[in-house]
Amino acid sequence: MKTNEYLYGIVGTGVGAVGTSLSVTELQAIVSIIVTVLGFLISVVIPLIVKVVMKIKKANEDGKITQEEIDDIQSDLQEGAEKIKEFADKNKKKED
Repeated sequence: MKTNEYLYGIVGTGVGAVGTSLSVTELQAIVSIIVTVLGFLISVVIPLIVKVVMKIKKANEDGKITQEEIDDIQSDLQEGAEKIKEFADKNKKKED
């Protein structure tokens, strides 16, 4: 039991030391980056993936994919790529 208490103490001291060594501004910057990336994934990438996968499944229902279905999927991917580029440009301007 004493070993666990020492381990918890060491971990707690380590976390405290890391927290002390980082300033509040640095911690806010790290949290901001994490939240921005998660927001990007939730709002752009995941819906794009779901949309494309659903269209591919629908296109495969009859056993073959027509050129029109391929064009539709490609259009969705192009639209997603443009949203990703806009997001990257927007966040690049924030850094400047």
